[in-house]
Amino acid sequence: MIHTAESGVTRLDILDRYANLKLASANEAETRLKVIDQIFFEILNWSHDDVTIEERVSEDGKSTFADYIFRTANTAFVVEAKKVGETFESVRDSRKAKLNSSFVKGTTGDAIKQARDYCRKKSIQFGVVTNGAQWIVFPAIRTDQVNFSDSTAVIFDSLSSVLGEDFEDFYELLSRDSVISGHLEVELLGRSEDQMEERRLRSFYKATGRKTENPIYPLIQDAINQSFADSIIDRNDDLLEKCYVSSADRMRFDQKIKMHLQREENLFSKLPKRPLRRAKDSKALVDTLKSAANASRPLAVLVLGPVGAGKTTYLHYSRRIAAASYFMQRNDRLYPQWIEIDFRLFAQDESPVDFIYSSMLEHMEKDPLFSDWGRAIRPAYSKKIESLRKGPLHLLAQNNEVFNTKVSELIQTEYNAIKPYVERVVSWCSSHVPVFLVVDNVDQFEESRVQSEIFSACIALGTRMEVNLVISLRESTYVEHRHSPVFDAFDFDPIQIEPPKITPVLSRRFFVAKNMLKGKSGEFRTVKGIKFKAEDISVFMDIVQSSVLSTEVGTRIEVLADGDVRLALRMTREFLESGYTDPAKAIEVTQRGERYVLPKHEALRSILLGSRPVYSEQYSVIGNPFDARLSRTSAQLLRLFILNALVNLSSDGKFKSLDGPRIKEECNKIGFSDDYVMQVLKDLCRLNFLHTSAHGPASLNASFFPSRLGGHIIRDLISDLTFVENVMMDTFIDDADVWGALRTLSDEIKVERNVTRRIKIRSDRVKRFYEYMISSYMPVLEDAQRRALPAEWCGSPLSEAKPKLWDDCEKALESSRRNYPGT
Repeated sequence: MIHTAESGVTRLDILDRYANLKLASANEAETRLKVIDQIFFEILNWSHDDVTIEERVSEDGKSTFADYIFRTANTAFVVEAKKVGETFESVRDSRKAKLNSSFVKGTTGDAIKQARDYCRKKSIQFGVVTNGAQWIVFPAIRTDQVNFSDSTAVIFDSLSSVLGEDFEDFYELLSRDSVISGHLEVELLGRSEDQMEERRLRSFYKATGRKTENPIYPLIQDAINQSFADSIIDRNDDLLEKCYVSSADRMRFDQKIKMHLQREENLFSKLPKRPLRRAKDSKALVDTLKSAANASRPLAVLVLGPVGAGKTTYLHYSRRIAAASYFMQRNDRLYPQWIEIDFRLFAQDESPVDFIYSSMLEHMEKDPLFSDWGRAIRPAYSKKIESLRKGPLHLLAQNNEVFNTKVSELIQTEYNAIKPYVERVVSWCSSHVPVFLVVDNVDQFEESRVQSEIFSACIALGTRMEVNLVISLRESTYVEHRHSPVFDAFDFDPIQIEPPKITPVLSRRFFVAKNMLKGKSGEFRTVKGIKFKAEDISVFMDIVQSSVLSTEVGTRIEVLADGDVRLALRMTREFLESGYTDPAKAIEVTQRGERYVLPKHEALRSILLGSRPVYSEQYSVIGNPFDARLSRTSAQLLRLFILNALVNLSSDGKFKSLDGPRIKEECNKIGFSDDYVMQVLKDLCRLNFLHTSAHGPASLNASFFPSRLGGHIIRDLISDLTFVENVMMDTFIDDADVWGALRTLSDEIKVERNVTRRIKIRSDRVKRFYEYMISSYMPVLEDAQRRALPAEWCGSPLSEAKPKLWDDCEKALESSRRNYPGT
């Protein structure tokens, strides 16, 4: 089949033109115009925006000009063109050849060396030489310790090969889509990655970031672990009531970063009830539960919310506090039942159905109603007993003792089998009082098959026993399964649980911790090794609380948690454990009647590090915007590039989201393949820098908007000294000179004992790293500007943040001089 470009030019047309040029002994310019240009722009789909013609190449005061340089933000290659009649005589029939002296000679060698020298002077990795018919493609620069002479060139020895029998191979090697997807690297180097050496400071300087424990922490550890536990549902009802926050975070505009905050789209045709947002919905679940007795059919409730929003806490609060009287046990009559199935306890090697029935039986054994023979078991079996009395056991019915033994054996058999016993007793109970089967944490298991089995089992069981269903899910899980047949069995009533504001959550936890520590004393050693006795340890909790709530530390926790309450509690525990190094000083200053605020940078550093001595994205609660972790230097800052564009768009109150196809299109223009864009979008969503508007997973067909965390990354954190200094430890450094300088500065920091001088070296290291990041961003920025991408794509967040970061470095140095005079 003859390939036809959009312009109508076919491969056959180019073959005919070449034959005419050869007969006319055409010169280089004509060869380029009528053959080479046509192949690149009409057949291989490169655009004129991708190429510069006759670009100056200067060295030692001499200037020459490269025929073509094809360049995107992600890749580049030089093309040296010769006229039609200049044959590359050393080209063999073989498709590949080593670039040794037997091949790189004569006119072939001259052309290859010329292109190679252009590549080296321009720091471009690949070269192409062609006379229009013969094509030699080769690696000009190697970063993997392989010599040029040991490298291999790919050869197409005729135009009939290029445009005929070997066209697919030629297209796969040099077409625009193939080159930006890394096929050139794979074919010539054996891989698309170019970050082979481990150049991350964390691998060499773990000792410099040694994690230190807050000296007072052993005295407060038990209180912190209890009061700041991820879940308080296992605590007593009084603590649950004290810690529960019933209002959602309603922020829609972040004044600090000047960004409008978006929310995901509504999943239902009708608005769900929002008990944490609207006063009229505050008792949504409780009212629904109470209406079950008068409903004509079993109710079904979906409790939806993002990870860590507090869905489980909401369920327990509703049952144990808000609706406690409704489920109150009564000795004289039946009462509603709340049977909880928590799939955190489920092992995937067992059947979901078996787990549900076993969990129900466990509840029944503990419940005074279900476990009572006279109130539940006998009436549940009454019809069966009468049937046996009139039928199979009629001859034994006159002997009550024998008959009762047989009945007991039957019940025991069903009890041992679990399923028939549970169904019989629960079905009887549900015909007299509302029974609620409450299914939580289904999406602890990412495997779709397991989730589907659980949903099917719950809905089938609910239908069979006529019990009311309450299922708690993440929105993303519901989106994945909402069109499956199992969800059609019930008309679900949705309740949306939105993340509460983090500040009141922390405030209540601090209150509990203070009460637990009130009046307790203890000793610990200060940073100088001196014993210090705290008469009332709860004073330190007062200091911490005032240093967190309504301060930058509290805002940072709120931003970094991105609505995940569990994560906010974890971060608070971690900085209480290791975020403060001198609690004795804080207590002494407070006891003198002065106000003491614990250093914010210590808290942020502890949050970033988590349980590690040095920052590693793998173990930190926050991702690294400086490294896309694609093992490719040209794509290293693609996270920052995409995130910056969406944050810029969010400055406009009319912006809602940006479609994946639009993101892909803009990134394709500057040379990033769909695979790279897709991986970065997945990572940005995984790290909570971006969200999809439809709650689903990241895909090129989804729509995206930045989270509040994503906004703070771009407009706050990348100009924060503590953030940059820590995150740089897990950022790949490609440039050998920069890598050497950072290693040297790190060695100096390690041995320097003077505090102020050490701060100065640390600041210098951050600045050197940041200047390198700015220069690394420039190829992406310049390509975006050169191709006239929309304005939101054409700014440098690093350059814009630089003055503030430099100012932060000076403040740190001044603080050091003030706190450590004479050093």
